[in-house]
Amino acid sequence: MEVLIWIGIGALFLFSLAGVFIPVIPDALLVWAAFLLYRFGIGGVPLGWSFWLPMTVLTLFLIAADMLANMYFVKRYGGDKWSMFAAVAGVILGPLLLGVFLGPFSIIVGPFLAVFAVGIVQKNDAQRSLQMAMGTVLGFLSSGVVKIIIQLIMIIWFLIVVL
Repeated sequence: MEVLIWIGIGALFLFSLAGVFIPVIPDALLVWAAFLLYRFGIGGVPLGWSFWLPMTVLTLFLIAADMLANMYFVKRYGGDKWSMFAAVAGVILGPLLLGVFLGPFSIIVGPFLAVFAVGIVQKNDAQRSLQMAMGTVLGFLSSGVVKIIIQLIMIIWFLIVVL
């Protein structure tokens, strides 16, 4: 039974890493589900406050990394609050509307197109709209890298504690 639980923990960790680039997969929640599966399924090594408190802080960083990187890059490349809303809408709607045609690339193309369209509607020239859209892509990619690093820190920390 313990082997099945470890397989479940490993699967949750892998899905959490996939969740960095697939927005419908709740990455932080899956990492915590793996921790809790260990705690209540195996619980061999107790996970004390010295584990749970840093994991909570890292989870907050994980959530903030996504929002802050996107906002920073959209603003840096000339976007405004509508561009930021469009980027979020593109992340959510891109895979739903474009996923059949573009597969995993829809997660990048969706926000790009949404921000570009908002720029054009706001009467920006095509060059500036393109610049804002590129900022969105850079924000998404940079937040993805940061989220992977934070998740790997959390997973490795967990493994060091329990193994």
